[in-house]
Amino acid sequence: MSLQCQFYINEKPNLKRFLHENPYYYKYLNRNSSFVYELEKIMKERYKLRLSDKIDDFKNKLDMLNTFIDILN
Repeated sequence: MSLQCQFYINEKPNLKRFLHENPYYYKYLNRNSSFVYELEKIMKERYKLRLSDKIDDFKNKLDMLNTFIDILN
């Protein structure tokens, strides 16, 4: 794994944690250092850090709040 790739991983705590939880990705990183960007996409998908996931979470919270308001009325 290249030094640039290691620095990139160390700068991002979520990515580093994901890599420690899934060590088989080290093999892909050793073969191809540019895989780190793909790995970041995979990590965001698994940890639900994408924009669409955040919007869905916000929508669910609004729906729950709306349900509580309807119950109180």
